[in-house]
Amino acid sequence: MSLSDLDEPAASLSSVVRRHPGAVDSEDLEALRRRLGTARFRQRMVIQVRHAAGTTHQQPGLLQLSRHIDVDRWVAGIVRLSGCYGWGYRNFQDLRVEHNLFRHPRLPAGLRGLKILQLSDLHLDLEPSLTGLIRERLAGLDYDLVVITGDFRNKTDTDHGPSIQETLELLPGLDAPVYAILGNHDFLELVPPLERAGVRFLLNEVVALERGGDTLYLGGVDDPYFYRTHDLAGVRDAIPEDGFSLLLCHSPETYREAAAHGFDLMLSGHTHGGQICLPGGIAVVRLARVPGAILKGAWDYHGMLGYTSRGTGSCGVPLRFFCPPEITLHELAQCQ
Repeated sequence: MSLSDLDEPAASLSSVVRRHPGAVDSEDLEALRRRLGTARFRQRMVIQVRHAAGTTHQQPGLLQLSRHIDVDRWVAGIVRLSGCYGWGYRNFQDLRVEHNLFRHPRLPAGLRGLKILQLSDLHLDLEPSLTGLIRERLAGLDYDLVVITGDFRNKTDTDHGPSIQETLELLPGLDAPVYAILGNHDFLELVPPLERAGVRFLLNEVVALERGGDTLYLGGVDDPYFYRTHDLAGVRDAIPEDGFSLLLCHSPETYREAAAHGFDLMLSGHTHGGQICLPGGIAVVRLARVPGAILKGAWDYHGMLGYTSRGTGSCGVPLRFFCPPEITLHELAQCQ
């Protein structure tokens, strides 16, 4: 399959694949097509082209104003006029380490004590100083594997080179195998350069991780929010019926379907917990159609345990109010 096989002109698609040190070539794209499947690959790439051209948009609700005005600039300007910009920026840098204990009745004995570090919604091209701050917060933490639950970059329709470069700067600070999924901000072309640097992306794929004589089946789906190229059924079918599973899904809005498929655990991000909230953490804008209990933090739905990160970075503006960013350290533990 070549670029010209897509429904959009090859020249338009080529304009999305920016020329930077981590740029991909036709062999990379062919490998991605095989992994994602021709139909989902075509769907994702065509939507990427249309999004870059400004003919399709992601934002829900009030954020649809971004089709006509620069919402981020307006928000930053209003906050500056209010005199709260410095406070919001300090909150953005108030990166906290949250600890979450997963107690699941089906947890195999060999997986007890497994520690999983979750980073989510990095958006590292928004504020490059965040990369160093994350590395500082990671120092001294003990964990067995790292998962990144999508949204490596901030802008969704511009060059993804800066976010790749910042991620490459972050990776040496991670002391365990790194697995990742793509979010709604991420183009598929992020995958090859970051995989060459050691990140293993799960594009509707599963890896089996052995520990203590037992196996954790780690599955990851592509973005369910904007590109809708996720395949929960296919991922679940790749896991043994009685296998203990952890699903990475960028948005938590698939929680009902994931639970129906029988996943044991689910890690998500995307919502930022609201990012700019009212006192008490009440989100002004919700980026996912989920109950408040699933918008952030730990939750349980019909026996599937989940966690929605408030995000490690921030989106649009480097500001947060009543919703601090987080690095999350999950531990699998025996039921009491």
